[in-house]
Amino acid sequence: MMSHRLLGLSATVLLACATLAHAEEPPFWRQAGMKLVRGAINVSTGWIELPKQIYLIGQEEGWGVGVWRGPIDGLGMFIARTVAGAYDVLTFPIPVPPRYQPLFEPSYVWQDDPPPSARTVRSTAPELTLLPSEQVRAQRLDAIQK
Repeated sequence: MMSHRLLGLSATVLLACATLAHAEEPPFWRQAGMKLVRGAINVSTGWIELPKQIYLIGQEEGWGVGVWRGPIDGLGMFIARTVAGAYDVLTFPIPVPPRYQPLFEPSYVWQDDPPPSARTVRSTAPELTLLPSEQVRAQRLDAIQK
């Protein structure tokens, strides 16, 4: 009798855990719908990449570079975002990429790009050289920190 109760309790706990694990992932219709909406938004707002890239490059590398290179990068991002949006619209019922993930980040044009520390930014500052006494000091500090 006790083993039947233990078996029943174990089966109940196992089913409850399986149900909870399954409940964490949104249903198919929600994931497919989000992919469809994301695609439609990216198709219609892809053009915003042009001024966005001019602004971002102008902020990071100077406005002279931003005015010339920004439209080129913006055109590339405009094409990439629009094509990715069209792909999402055309394939929204199919879970490709897995779990309906966006093709690239950020998912939408108005979201922040990766932080500047994650990007490669060319420095225009001249390289500084240390005097011999400063080199010795720097070596001592490195030795102390290790």
